[in-house]
Amino acid sequence: MKVTAAQLESMRRIDIAAVDKDTLVDVSGMTFDNTLPKEQRAANMLAIMKNPYCFRYGDMVIKLEFADDGPPLQELLTSYFLRMKAGL
Repeated sequence: MKVTAAQLESMRRIDIAAVDKDTLVDVSGMTFDNTLPKEQRAANMLAIMKNPYCFRYGDMVIKLEFADDGPPLQELLTSYFLRMKAGL
């Protein structure tokens, strides 16, 4: 699935307060095939989710936002889980 920069920007701008949650994809059962290359996994995720910025997990609506100058998500999650493991 090819997506243009304009389409991604439109997806990013979704207003979580105004979106109808029933129109969002529920990703609670989504799985990843880690044997595929990163690019193929990303393409599969986009094909399933339709909008990687706004989706549902069960009844919960999730909106992702990223800072242009922020640290990588993997770094943040690793730090978070290490703190949780340490009981902090």
